[in-house]
Amino acid sequence: QKTTFSNQLHAIEHSGYKNRVVIKQLKQIITLLDKQLIELSREITSLIKNDLSMKEKIDKICKIRGVGYLTVATIIAETNGFVLVKNQNQLISYAGYDIVENSSGKHVGKTKISKKGNAHIRRILHMPALNAKKYEPRFNALYERIYEKNKIKMKGYVAVQKKLLVIIYTLWKNNSEYIQNYQKT
Repeated sequence: QKTTFSNQLHAIEHSGYKNRVVIKQLKQIITLLDKQLIELSREITSLIKNDLSMKEKIDKICKIRGVGYLTVATIIAETNGFVLVKNQNQLISYAGYDIVENSSGKHVGKTKISKKGNAHIRRILHMPALNAKKYEPRFNALYERIYEKNKIKMKGYVAVQKKLLVIIYTLWKNNSEYIQNYQKT
């Protein structure tokens, strides 16, 4: 809603006919929404801190650079704490990160993510993916590999988002802490 009102304000401020009353009202609505967003963020943080077992699990996940309380809380809320998720593939499909191929007979089209899943999860993982790519070598390597293959930056970022989701799921289920330089043995 804030984005909608911000876009409306921008459009009116840059249009030929400016209405001061409408501009004033839109600014007031945006200010109110900002206050409400801050209040909601504080409430989410407070709820997490009051539940010690959840706080412990979330703190272990938040060791990933770029992933914060709001990110993990949104994913946990949207998946109901991964209660009904049986495996990673089911989670990937639920979030809409599963790959769909556009081909029929001799026609071979492009592959893309389905986007049929939960848009809130995909939205909340966007900024953490940018930070993880920048600060975490494992995510940067994944991004670079995907980018070198097809020269599309967004595909690289989506791959990082998907990897973040799988790691968050694994850490939550195993009650494990994120280790930055983890090496498989």
